[in-house]
Amino acid sequence: MTQSTSHNSHSAPATGPTSRLVGILAEFSTPDQLVDACDQARQAGIRRMDAYSPFPVHGIDPAIGITRTRLPFLVLAVGLSGLFVAMGLQYAVNATDSIGPFPGYPFLISGKPLFSLPANIPVTFEVIVLSSAFATFLGSLALNGLPKFANPLHRIARFRKATNNGFFLMIEAEDPNYNPRTIRNQLEQWGAQSLEEVHLDLTDHKLPSFVRMVFVLLLAVCTLPPAILYRSLGESNTVPRLHFNPDMDWQYKSQAQQVAPDIAVGDEEERPMFRDLRAMRGEVPGTVIRGQLRDDRAFYTGISGAEAGLALNAGGASYVSIPNAQDEAPAEPDWLTQFPSNEKFAVNAQTMQRGKQRFDIYCAVCHGTTGEGNGMVNQRALTLNALGRASWVNAKSLHDYTVVDQPVGRIYDTITNGRGSMGPYRSQITPEDRWAIVLYVKALQDSLADAVAEDEEGKWVPVRTTPPAPVTEAEPAAADATTTEAETTEASGGQN
Repeated sequence: MTQSTSHNSHSAPATGPTSRLVGILAEFSTPDQLVDACDQARQAGIRRMDAYSPFPVHGIDPAIGITRTRLPFLVLAVGLSGLFVAMGLQYAVNATDSIGPFPGYPFLISGKPLFSLPANIPVTFEVIVLSSAFATFLGSLALNGLPKFANPLHRIARFRKATNNGFFLMIEAEDPNYNPRTIRNQLEQWGAQSLEEVHLDLTDHKLPSFVRMVFVLLLAVCTLPPAILYRSLGESNTVPRLHFNPDMDWQYKSQAQQVAPDIAVGDEEERPMFRDLRAMRGEVPGTVIRGQLRDDRAFYTGISGAEAGLALNAGGASYVSIPNAQDEAPAEPDWLTQFPSNEKFAVNAQTMQRGKQRFDIYCAVCHGTTGEGNGMVNQRALTLNALGRASWVNAKSLHDYTVVDQPVGRIYDTITNGRGSMGPYRSQITPEDRWAIVLYVKALQDSLADAVAEDEEGKWVPVRTTPPAPVTEAEPAAADATTTEAETTEASGGQN
């Protein structure tokens, strides 16, 4: 064994405060000697060390004391987080109207459930794969202490053999059991053919000039895409966009809110696929959506008795579609006069607050926040009416006697199916929220029963209107008696 103790210009350690001892580097002639030396060093209590070889050496990891990496557990945790984030985000934006401060939009398509696990698997899978890939890449860098912009081993000329035919063991000076004299003696006993101290030059912090130039060029290139995008915002272009993979842009499919495509019937004749010309299909009457069985017919229709089943089978249609058995004319059904009570609805302060929130969103724009029919949309439409630019029917006051006297079931049906110029809201508002709105409307009517407001002429009039007084006609018998007496007097006078 030959020990290298001479120091040339390349490997001479720096002295003084300008350098710091990193450790000692030992070279071995065979991989078996390297594995044996690593095992001996670990048994001697040395933990801060690393081995270098031009190819993988079996048994080197347990010899150094390397344990199993924590990276799989990190990737598993990030993947599970991606699973919950993807599922929660899709549920929040597609199946709910709000979760805390974040708004959602429950969108019912062709009678499908608002949230279905198979439909949300593709997005969830992609989020898990993407987050796990980032966790693997960034986690491996962090666990290995990378990136390192400089390594003092690269300044050792002998260390270049690590990529060819050299086998090295580096024992760091930061190890608690590091002793220069003892470590040297032990490495010589373990078969090291050369030893060399490794120092870190504390004065060399300058980057090469070409690195700075490359960094400046990359920074300049990164500014080009935002500049090009900003420039194109105000320009119009008649040239079609470039599509490198147009398969996902032009597909033979129909999306929601589109006209149904035409299909070929014969050699030349074509007709629409559906009679209503719509691509999106609505709910099929008489069918039950999975998980949405409406067994409480009165709750979903506002009607009690057998007529509730007719309205429910008609897909929640209004009472006007229920024929009368005698003359086949629409007839008023037996409306509910009391609020339903089940696990979905209860008369309490929380339901009242929910009804107020839904009322302010959907109803106040036309009927006003107090229900007097003075909402901002209604006022704007009446102004356009006066200018001859619109044809708008004035929103009805909820304090009108015709509305105050209505049963709660009829008000629920009006919200569900609309009435007159008011459109239906069954697709926007759930049945539970419709009953909550009815509860708030009734409370609003009761709270303003004795209130007064200033009308257009400046007079203070009651907010709640009253039915007009009945017109009484004179009794025909009294009029006939008066006429008979006058005629008798005239006849008597003539005779006299």
